[in-house]
Amino acid sequence: MRSLNADEVRWLRVRAQGLAGDADAASRTVSDAVRAAAAVQAQAAGPARLQIWSRTQGLRAADVDAAVAEAAVVRTWLMRGTIHLVAAEDLRAFLAVLGPVNLRADRRRREQLALTEQLCARAMEALPKILAGGRALTRAEIVAELAGHGVVIDLKSQQPPHLLAFAANSGLICRGPDAARDEPTYVLLDEWLPSATAALPAPPEPPERETALTRLATRYFAAYGPATAADFATWSGLSAADATTGVDLVRDSLEEVGHDAHRLLVPRGIEPAPPQRPYRLLARFDPYLLGHRSRELILDPAFAKRVNAGGGMIAQTMLDAGRIVGTWKAGLLEPFQDLPAGAAQAWQAELAAAAAF
Repeated sequence: MRSLNADEVRWLRVRAQGLAGDADAASRTVSDAVRAAAAVQAQAAGPARLQIWSRTQGLRAADVDAAVAEAAVVRTWLMRGTIHLVAAEDLRAFLAVLGPVNLRADRRRREQLALTEQLCARAMEALPKILAGGRALTRAEIVAELAGHGVVIDLKSQQPPHLLAFAANSGLICRGPDAARDEPTYVLLDEWLPSATAALPAPPEPPERETALTRLATRYFAAYGPATAADFATWSGLSAADATTGVDLVRDSLEEVGHDAHRLLVPRGIEPAPPQRPYRLLARFDPYLLGHRSRELILDPAFAKRVNAGGGMIAQTMLDAGRIVGTWKAGLLEPFQDLPAGAAQAWQAELAAAAAF
């Protein structure tokens, strides 16, 4: 078993995430960038667009919106029960594994909100009628039309998002194109997923769970290796047992490496090399900070509160050769320490590129 130092582990992760600034970035599509991270967190449209920007070269925000509108990438509730943007070809496999996990995890909250099994069942019968024919409706529009089918819920409460999450994790709906001011809409998954415009084939059967778990684990280690089964569980929201099963399914494609008394797994044939463009600006909730159980390898604990002050918020960050060295806002860098000589110009170029995007 070969050993890797901290720099080599960071470099492998940076390259796996598509953040190394290599020649491939110029030809990378929105779908490619999403696959590089396995999926990108997408509760809000703005940060999701910037996560794509960090992994590509020459794209604009409108290109991300176009990929969403064409269903090349799709948003729904996935890892850790949060909304993610995922490549269309991965969605069914990811959902087959994570949908049941999310449904179980949210059951008690649904009960607290009076979203009974009977009410949810009636909603599942009504939604195909409401959204049929390619309709993309906002939350408020769906709530209004559900009332006409005898499913009455309070738009101003937490009932609508949890009911929509139930339908999404059950494989019935997903997010569609955004309405004005990035307001989410929702569509029938089986109508939307093939593409937003193509003639609709019969929807495929959900993949067998083992096949789906293999896809999820393969994507994870390709995007976050070197990593452990515990890291996979943290990222996905799977139980430790299910994460271990996923690792066992793909173990033949992985190599075990040592780092600081830990055993990590990385896809075979991958060699560490320094990033060609070490200075990168990362969006809020960037996957690079969310893929492992601990951030200590990439973020000095002394500055952790400046990145994650609480409430699940992850700040926009400055990435230098795999280390988080500061935060940023539009037009303003906030490094943790004085920038090295010669680095300021490179960081300013990154700010300008983000603004252009």
